[in-house]
Amino acid sequence: MAYKLLELFLKISEQANEKTEILTREAVVNAYGNVLVTEKSIAILEGNLKILEKNLNDAKMIYENGFNEQEDVEQLEITFGTLKNQLYNLQRMRGIAYQMLNLSIGVSIDTAVELTDNLDSLAEANIDLALISKPFELSKHIDFKIAENDRESKRLMMQLEKSKALPSLSAFVNYGKQAFSDTFTFFRGNQQWFDSSLMGVSLNVPIFSSLGRKAKTSQARIALETADIRLEETKQRLGLLAEKAKNEYQLSIENYNTAKKNVDLSERIERKQRTKFF
Repeated sequence: MAYKLLELFLKISEQANEKTEILTREAVVNAYGNVLVTEKSIAILEGNLKILEKNLNDAKMIYENGFNEQEDVEQLEITFGTLKNQLYNLQRMRGIAYQMLNLSIGVSIDTAVELTDNLDSLAEANIDLALISKPFELSKHIDFKIAENDRESKRLMMQLEKSKALPSLSAFVNYGKQAFSDTFTFFRGNQQWFDSSLMGVSLNVPIFSSLGRKAKTSQARIALETADIRLEETKQRLGLLAEKAKNEYQLSIENYNTAKKNVDLSERIERKQRTKFF
């Protein structure tokens, strides 16, 4: 029983280490993605500011020649100022994003890091709609493994406490040789030895014990019932999280594809509007 408990506790320790590794990888992935999103947002804003700055300068020249209203220029100035503030904020956030990435991968936060991926290529490479239809394998999730082994450890602990009230039977065998001599002649071939052996059996029947043993058994039973509840709650929680993750994954793919179309459409509309305006 004690050996099984020790083996189970070692397994729980290994699974705790596995979960730590999973959480670390998740933190690195999130930090890496945050850097890519920040870089992409900066690139988009810089492109928008470049176009808007040209539009603003052209609008000022047209206003000075009396072909448009001052309000048109002021609206462009407001938009330009707002975008500049957003760009400055993102540039500040970029430094923090890189520091968070360095912290996640375990290097100094001031280490210069160069990313080899870009947001579009990384997103395209990881889009797989087949994952949505793939059944969720509960038994492979680390949280379920930990909860299941925790429940098993509580079951073994309760059995251990119950076993303390059972009779115990033990046996022993003892065999030896003795010799008697006035001088040290024990290594001589003619030394006479006398054999002796003893065998016995011991039966221990617990008749009375303090209430402590009963209390410990009750505590172990309550711990097992609590572990059963946690295991069932873990099953339901992981099932719901799996469904939620699938829905969010599908929604993210749809939003990504829609955003790409909207970007192309917005660029065409912007070019037409700029041509029409001037």
